Amino acid sequence: MLEGELTLKEKVWVNIPMNYREMLSDWSQFFVYESEDEENGKLVVYSFYTNTKEYCHFDQFLKENTIKHYIFRRVYTFTKREKDNAEILWFWTDDDAKESFTPEPIYHLCEACGKKIPNLDRHRLHVDYNKIKKVDFMSTYQGDTETIVSERIKQLFEQEGITGVGFDPIYQIGKENQVIEAFYHLILQEGIGDVVEPSEIIKKGFCPVCGRYDESTFQTTLNFNRNTWKGLDICYTKNWFGGPPKFKLLIITNKLYKVLEQNKIKYVYFQPAYFVD
Repeated sequence: MLEGELTLKEKVWVNIPMNYREMLSDWSQFFVYESEDEENGKLVVYSFYTNTKEYCHFDQFLKENTIKHYIFRRVYTFTKREKDNAEILWFWTDDDAKESFTPEPIYHLCEACGKKIPNLDRHRLHVDYNKIKKVDFMSTYQGDTETIVSERIKQLFEQEGITGVGFDPIYQIGKENQVIEAFYHLILQEGIGDVVEPSEIIKKGFCPVCGRYDESTFQTTLNFNRNTWKGLDICYTKNWFGGPPKFKLLIITNKLYKVLEQNKIKYVYFQPAYFVD
């Protein structure tokens, strides 16, 4: 058992192409939202605790009917005390901002392998104000590289001296120069190294030129070498994840975790991560 896996509850989010939705009507109560990715297009997402008979039947049905699917996220249930005592935590939000646009290239191609390599720096981010206006902390379908925060969060970060952050204006999608007031694109940087053992990372199709994999997914809690950490209150992992790799993870300090908890910020989620000294 890995450090931190102190409970048996594991929750998974299963991504499935939209065209299979009718076949999955018996599990409609486990449907959570729609999403999309570059490879599969429109998706339906179902969420289960893996120790339930419903998940076992669902997983068996997918396999028996050769329904294309993949587990997008695994989350373990921790007690509040475990989170309160964690030095660092994996942090994520819902993708409430949904579709986005930026005039800058989101990808560049590796000349050796032809992989689409995600660009970390993105500016002049465009989203729909109607999708974001009621939420303080969210991402787009592109993941945490396009995290959006409200004026409330900006002021809270400045008041509490949260390190590692910058704030860019965001724009109304379909209207090139119309700034959305009181919301910002949260600008972050890589601040911690690769995920290391005892974490289990599935990696396929390595390219020695660009250093990327065709697929990189994690199935466990996250562990890092302490000497790779810059000490920022919020930062990106060095790793890109997904298949093909398209998103980074956010790591936060216990300080930021407590700021968000004490201010009752909604739709934010946490899971302890660990240092290997």
